[in-house]
Amino acid sequence: MRKLIWRNLLRNKVRTLLTVLSVAIALFLLTLLGGVYRALTAVGSENSAELLVARNAISLTFQLPEAYGQRLRSIEGVEEIVGTTWFQGVYKDTRPENMFPRFAADETLFEVYQEIEISDEHLQAWLAERDAFVAGRALAEKQGWEIGDRIQIQGDIYPVNLDLVLRGLFEWPGEEFQENLIYFHRRYLEEATGNPGIVGTYWMRLSSEDVAPQVIQTSEAMFENSAAQVRTETGEAFAASFTEMLGNVQFLFGAIGLGIVISILFITANTMAMAARERTTETAVLRTLGFQRPAVLGMVLGEALLVGGLGALLGVLGGSLALQGLGEAMQQFAPTFAAVRATPGILAGALGLGLVIGFASGIIPAVAQARASIVDGLRSVG
Repeated sequence: MRKLIWRNLLRNKVRTLLTVLSVAIALFLLTLLGGVYRALTAVGSENSAELLVARNAISLTFQLPEAYGQRLRSIEGVEEIVGTTWFQGVYKDTRPENMFPRFAADETLFEVYQEIEISDEHLQAWLAERDAFVAGRALAEKQGWEIGDRIQIQGDIYPVNLDLVLRGLFEWPGEEFQENLIYFHRRYLEEATGNPGIVGTYWMRLSSEDVAPQVIQTSEAMFENSAAQVRTETGEAFAASFTEMLGNVQFLFGAIGLGIVISILFITANTMAMAARERTTETAVLRTLGFQRPAVLGMVLGEALLVGGLGALLGVLGGSLALQGLGEAMQQFAPTFAAVRATPGILAGALGLGLVIGFASGIIPAVAQARASIVDGLRSVG
């Protein structure tokens, strides 16, 4: 049976090759879409369920008063809180390799982000100096930084220049893309800007994820009548707010993916139906030689599954390599793009979809061939 399947596929090599490549291109594109969408919706650590973020209810571009921190910390269920502010600025120049996020953060940073790994020596060195900063190990290796090196960041959003010294390196297990940024002291930024008393966002570590709904409700109600109202959300919702700026990404990617699947399904189905019709007489001869209907069904369906499987395998391999290169290139603009990669779930889904396309395109001609009359098949010669 396997020999018959292979011989039938190789009978028209050009048509088989084009069909396999069509499936491969479709699955290549779907793998790319899946990898990019995952990066855009990445929520950070596996402990994000115990993290909430409070920000200005208007938008991310508006900030919050520094005084909000103590009041948020007093909410029942909040174990620790850290204020962070996006500084950005320019390091050396505006070339992509020198673009990475720079955040000002309170000293409680590593108490809130407990998943970050940093040695006590590096942590204490960072806490001891107001102009110290810590960097992700991946970023430090890329920039060639060593402990004790000084860097200068020219302000763009803020009209101040920062002179910082590297005092620590951190690692973020399972979230390597989070290692492409730096944190320096928010009090240093406050002093440099004349103590305006503003914070970009407050991240809260909860005692349990079960208290999250109550903390969200309490924190938003606490500042309901304030000039700067608060919106509190989960890490997942906060990450989604970035993609919302690009529009309905989920719908867009879904529509593109659905269009690709439908198009390739029609192409593959037409090819399999054409191949099956060309062998109507041969199938009838096989039936006269003792091949039962299930064998004929399996033979035609096996061809379709093999075409879909081979195409999916090529597409997934190509998509995986493309995502790796895309992630390395785009992470220079934003660390979240380092998460652009083909996860096992994406790869398994693409491979499974290739088999589904093969099955869907082959089941109708397979059933038709299996149910066809032997006499009618033999009469179809010429």
